[in-house]
Amino acid sequence: MTGENEMAKITEAQRTEVSAFLKKHTTLTIATVDREAWPQAASLFYVSDDALNLYWVSGEKSRHSQNLERVSRVAISMHNETWDWRDIQGVQIDGQARRLIDPDETDRAWALFRDKFPFTAEFVDQIARSSFYTLAPKWIRLIDNSKEFGHREEFTLP
Repeated sequence: MTGENEMAKITEAQRTEVSAFLKKHTTLTIATVDREAWPQAASLFYVSDDALNLYWVSGEKSRHSQNLERVSRVAISMHNETWDWRDIQGVQIDGQARRLIDPDETDRAWALFRDKFPFTAEFVDQIARSSFYTLAPKWIRLIDNSKEFGHREEFTLP
C-alpha cells in the first residue's frame, strides 16, 4: 500500500489494472466547485483511452460544465456496486478537465463513445448539440478491498 506521502509514478501493471477497471465500468461522478466554492457532483457516462484520459458528453450549460470552465481542476470517482466490504473496488482521479474544441479530438472521443455505448446512435442529434470533455489524470487512487481491508494504491502521472 502506498501512503499519502509516498506517491510513486504509475507502473505498467497498475496502469493495466486501472485501464481494465475504467473499461469495465460506465459511470463516473465528477466533483466541481461553483462560484461560491460550493462542491457539486454529477454522474455521467464516460469512456477512457489507453493513456487513462477520460471523456464524457455534457451540455455546456450544465452546472458541472460551467464550473469547470472557471476552475478546470476536478475530482472524479467510480466504483462497483456491492453490499459486501470485501468487494469494494474503485478508482479516484484528480486532474485537469477541459472541453474539446479540436474536431479531431472530438471525433476520437465520439468513436470511443460509440464503441462502448452503441445505444448512442439513437441520440446523435442530442450529442451533436452537446460538447465532449476530457480529463487528463494527474493523481490516481486504486481501491481494492478484495486484496485486503482498506487496500489502496496511489500514484501520479506525468
